[in-house]
Amino acid sequence: MDEAVNRLVAKGIPVVMTNRGGMGRVIDTRPAEKRPLIWGDNLTPQKARILLMLALTTTRDTAKLQQMFASY
Repeated sequence: MDEAVNRLVAKGIPVVMTNRGGMGRVIDTRPAEKRPLIWGDNLTPQKARILLMLALTTTRDTAKLQQMFASY
């Protein structure tokens, strides 16, 4: 999975990591510069997809997208 995610991120495609289990948060504890993913925190995949679609109408910057996911 890491290889596929790295290929997508290298092409400029944002990838959001979420949890389908219904409970639990998905966050990264590594330094920001090593983060190829956008972390969906406690959003379901469906909600994360909608937020990503809306967010992409304003920016493609990963840091700004992550900020939006942290806010909502």
